[in-house]
Amino acid sequence: MRMVIVMAAASLAALSPAHAADTYGKLFGGVVFGADHDIAANLPGVGSGTGAVDTDTGYGVGGALGYRLSDMFAVEGEVAYRSNNVDSGVVAGTAFDGDGNINSLSFMANGVFTAPGRFGVSPYVGAGAGTAQLGTSGDHDFVFAYQAFAGLNKQLGENLGAAVEYRYFGADDATFTDGPATLTTEYATHSVNLVLTRRF
Repeated sequence: MRMVIVMAAASLAALSPAHAADTYGKLFGGVVFGADHDIAANLPGVGSGTGAVDTDTGYGVGGALGYRLSDMFAVEGEVAYRSNNVDSGVVAGTAFDGDGNINSLSFMANGVFTAPGRFGVSPYVGAGAGTAQLGTSGDHDFVFAYQAFAGLNKQLGENLGAAVEYRYFGADDATFTDGPATLTTEYATHSVNLVLTRRF
């Protein structure tokens, strides 16, 4: 009977939030690869119709606060910023040189699954949804946003880790106006990031 009580107490301790939960913060930054974005536009001096804009390779930075519900699953709140310069574009068959940039400021809620690792290296995958302020040099628009990411994390100590991560980020079409010019564009990015994590 005494052994049963001891085992029950140990089980309750293992399942308690204080044992399973772990708060952490992370910072990440990296390269956001250039992409073609389909657009619908009315641009004075260029024309009206559908087309595309091509962006150069840019950058992204962000941070998150997370809460580990178990050794394998965590939830996060994240803020991130991405920016790519516009290289060139075409509307209704008329080409034009790029001017300004396309950027996003996102606010996301993520779920992250971490698989058991070996030698201090653990693979993880995650997905998130939220909102993003997409912007150009002249205007911005708030739209629904979503993302998926995967990486390999290396423990550098009891509370510190570093990871290399791939991330896909997408958002609903956004519409911008700048005087008589209007532009509706899709938005999606691919990036590779370095991630630093610190447990509290």
